[in-house]
Amino acid sequence: MPTWDTLAELQLRHPLRILVASAVLAAAAFPLATSLELDSSWAALLPDDKPSVRDLRAAEGRIAGLSTLTIVLQSEDLEAMQRYARALAPRLEALPPSMVRFVDWNVADFQDFVETNRYLYADLTDLEEIRDALRDRLEYERRQTNIFVIDLLEEDPPEVEELVDDLEKRSRAEDAELDKYPDGYYVHTDRDMLVLFVRSDISGSDEAAVDALVGAVRSAMAEVERELDVGAVDVELVGGMFELREEARAIVQELVVATGLTIVLVLLVVYLFFRSRTAIPLLGLALVVPVIVTFAIAELTVDSLNNSTAFLGSIVIGNGVNPNIIWLARYYELRRHGVGVREALAATHASSWIATLTASTAAGLAYASLILTDFRGFRDFGIIGGVGMLLCWLAAFTILPCLVAVAERFPSFAARRSRPAGRFLGHLFALVIARYPRHVMIGAGVVTLLAAGLTARAVTTGPIEYNFRNLRSVRQVDPERNTLSYRVDEIVGRSASGDAIGVLVDDRIAALRSQAEIERLRDREAAPFGAVRSIDKLLPERQEAKLAVLADIRELALELREHADADQRRRIDEALARASPAPVDERDLPENIALPFTERDGTRGRVVFVSPIRGRSGWDGLYLMEWASALREVRDPDGEPLLLAGQAPIAADLIEAVYIDGPRAVVAAFLATCAVLWIAFRRYRDRFLTLASLLVGILWMAGTMALLGMKLNFLNFIAFPITFGNGVDYGVNL
Repeated sequence: MPTWDTLAELQLRHPLRILVASAVLAAAAFPLATSLELDSSWAALLPDDKPSVRDLRAAEGRIAGLSTLTIVLQSEDLEAMQRYARALAPRLEALPPSMVRFVDWNVADFQDFVETNRYLYADLTDLEEIRDALRDRLEYERRQTNIFVIDLLEEDPPEVEELVDDLEKRSRAEDAELDKYPDGYYVHTDRDMLVLFVRSDISGSDEAAVDALVGAVRSAMAEVERELDVGAVDVELVGGMFELREEARAIVQELVVATGLTIVLVLLVVYLFFRSRTAIPLLGLALVVPVIVTFAIAELTVDSLNNSTAFLGSIVIGNGVNPNIIWLARYYELRRHGVGVREALAATHASSWIATLTASTAAGLAYASLILTDFRGFRDFGIIGGVGMLLCWLAAFTILPCLVAVAERFPSFAARRSRPAGRFLGHLFALVIARYPRHVMIGAGVVTLLAAGLTARAVTTGPIEYNFRNLRSVRQVDPERNTLSYRVDEIVGRSASGDAIGVLVDDRIAALRSQAEIERLRDREAAPFGAVRSIDKLLPERQEAKLAVLADIRELALELREHADADQRRRIDEALARASPAPVDERDLPENIALPFTERDGTRGRVVFVSPIRGRSGWDGLYLMEWASALREVRDPDGEPLLLAGQAPIAADLIEAVYIDGPRAVVAAFLATCAVLWIAFRRYRDRFLTLASLLVGILWMAGTMALLGMKLNFLNFIAFPITFGNGVDYGVNL
């Protein structure tokens, strides 16, 4: 064993040099590792070439303000809330465009626009009825002035005043939707809530940017409250951006707890196994360098952590400690038998490297197999986990022996005196297996059959988790905030509050055709679409036909004027002033009302928002798939799929990834594990026993999941492929 002898000699003579070099490497890698950020958005789990991600990126290049921070004012004093909003909105609009694209808080300008053009907003049928009634009245007046005509009609047509009043009434029939907003403010029907929408380009997963925006908003609110007597107005922040920020913050907190708990439990197990206080610092220090370097490499390769890879710190520590434990246990064993330090180092290297390398390689390949998938939640996990397993194994044979060599120089080192708890457990298992092998096999068989039955039932009844609420962090969700969100939806609808799919096309004609096709599918074929919002919904319909009818009304009114008295003429003149409007298009709309449909280059009208069906939850994965899939079937006038932006298409692609990339990752991990076993063992018996124990363990794991009611999703599905690599560790080492 000249190679191991040489390495042991080097580690015994120059341990500090090797440890200092390792410390320098860790120090150089530390800035990279600490700069690794968390992107908790769902899009971060998908590759950039997925349709939903590609469309979202394209939409972000065209549309500003896709993220929403909602400011909710609550008070019994409506006028106080309006004063608060009037003072707050200009302050928010003055914030940098990098924070705030625009503030959607008042539709008074649009109300004025509708009032000015209210005859164009009237229903065409109503206008035609008014025109016909005016024509009848004119004929009546003509008959009354002709002495040779005897009027035999049983009922006189309506008076001019009645017709003018009817025209005014019908022209205001379309104002009902806007009338619910007093003075243009977004107010709840209970008159106890007023909302403002801050539209921003900031992603909710960008915690620092969201914190800066929230801080600026709160600062503006403080200024308003200092300068104005707004009374008892309570203010809350809700909306998608705020919720994503809170979710990202909760994940970071849970990440710290999980990593800390893992470290504590690993060190506790180490102490209980070795019964040696020196084992804890030895193993702990041995893992510092590989863990830091692992996440430095992650910064260079995957750029950021996502919801799937966020907890890899605890996983790398928990699995990476295995070869280190095995190496140290073998070393302690040799030292207890009186073997010298140099000989013990060399013998430990020689006797443990094959088993630990095989196990670590199997684990590393199980992780690496995930790289074959397109799903970033799997691929990034595979890169980081695979690198971590390799580096932790290298640390077991480079850093740990040097730490041991240094520790041996101190009299307190207890390698020769410690008696590990594993010795007792080993004797206990050996005793049970030797005396009761049949009973153990029967019991294992019964448990295996039970697990197989539970797993089969779970698979046939639906193993996939579709309730996305169950994929959130375990943070306590404020029920009052949920109630506020529901009430906000009642004010403006779910699409205006940010819960919609944006459809982007290349021109106005395509937008009109796409909108018409979406509404046709919804109304005639029961497609899973709710309300459809576009800039054309803000404009009068069938303007050419209405203008023709209004021209007839104007001509008839002018003729009726000759038969009217002074008061009637005044009423007719007021109506005539409105009866000859000019046609309007998207360019005439007030800027604030057109902003949601305005692109970064100023183009208006190429965006259509499709809301979910009322009563269907945005957390229901099955509905999100149905909703997004149905929209993807719609084609633009050139036969191309529409560009969709929203959470629903991303959610649909995430669920699809579980169906496609999940099984692919499991098969790849299984084949990689089989390949490692084939190389590591020469006898078929050893290969079969090791693989059989692994498969039984995985089946027990699946049965336990089924018994606990756990379902698979795009986050926990990864447990199966990595368990092939990690689970085979124990059989290989045995």
